[in-house]
Amino acid sequence: MQIKKANPENVAPPIAQYHHVTVIPKEAELVVLSGQVGNDKNGTIPDDIETQFVNALENIKSILKSEGIDVTNVFKINIWLTESINRELYLKKWSEFHKQSPPATTLAYVAGLARPEIKVEVEAWAAK
Repeated sequence: MQIKKANPENVAPPIAQYHHVTVIPKEAELVVLSGQVGNDKNGTIPDDIETQFVNALENIKSILKSEGIDVTNVFKINIWLTESINRELYLKKWSEFHKQSPPATTLAYVAGLARPEIKVEVEAWAAK
């Protein structure tokens, strides 16, 4: 199965690390993850947004692994943040996560998430 990620020439290039379009083969099975918050494996939610972001990405990797797939199978990510994040750390961890093949991505700042201490939520869609 080959997931196609592209940036068409008839629109401006992406302003960050993502592809404008992803095409999933019709024989693929979709794997849709609920939004992952920044808790660790014990359920503890750290105070800082950076650690929450890293944890959310790790949670996604763990769930994908449980389905026998890799992050390269992710074709869509939605990231919601409630406050500013260290941009350098964000870009580093985001690059490590998508392995130089970023999916279609939405990043938004929101007023709040499910609980006040939650500062990050990341939703992922993958195909296998």
